[in-house]
Amino acid sequence: MSMISFRPLILIIGTSIGLLPLLSNWCVQAQNQSQKIELKVYSENEQKQSCPDKVIVTEKSRPYQEGSFATDGSINLSAYASNISVQASNRFSVTWVGTLKPKYARCFASAGMTKVDGQDYSGKINYLRMHFVKGKVYFILDLAGGSDANDYPLVVLKNSLKNGNPNWTWGGTD
Repeated sequence: MSMISFRPLILIIGTSIGLLPLLSNWCVQAQNQSQKIELKVYSENEQKQSCPDKVIVTEKSRPYQEGSFATDGSINLSAYASNISVQASNRFSVTWVGTLKPKYARCFASAGMTKVDGQDYSGKINYLRMHFVKGKVYFILDLAGGSDANDYPLVVLKNSLKNGNPNWTWGGTD
């Protein structure tokens, strides 16, 4: 009988064990990456300069917790408005409102999700939207119609203002 050499097997196992911490660290880093979501602004103004072309929202998935998931988000709405506050909220939706800065005060437009990290958005629901109307801007997080893997509705877990800007967490079950 010929002897089977275990050296290659030991080498493969040893290398795998050595790479395991690097791979797990890479997976954690990949989960903790922020996404830049672009909302394209569609204006009815003849002079488009009174409206921004696009607005960027940042969202970041929280680390996995058994049984649920959550995503934190924020927008620098103070770049366009002042006196920002929560106008209305419930378990599925939050609307923040602010007074448009003079540069944008005449903007009449709406905005919705068009890109995520530079790629065309192809999600089921356009859950981040904006309205620019009568000197006000409305930023809307609306999860209505969205569901998780168990067919439960997506819900707003937290809404607030951080440094005068909208901040939120939404999530569901897995």
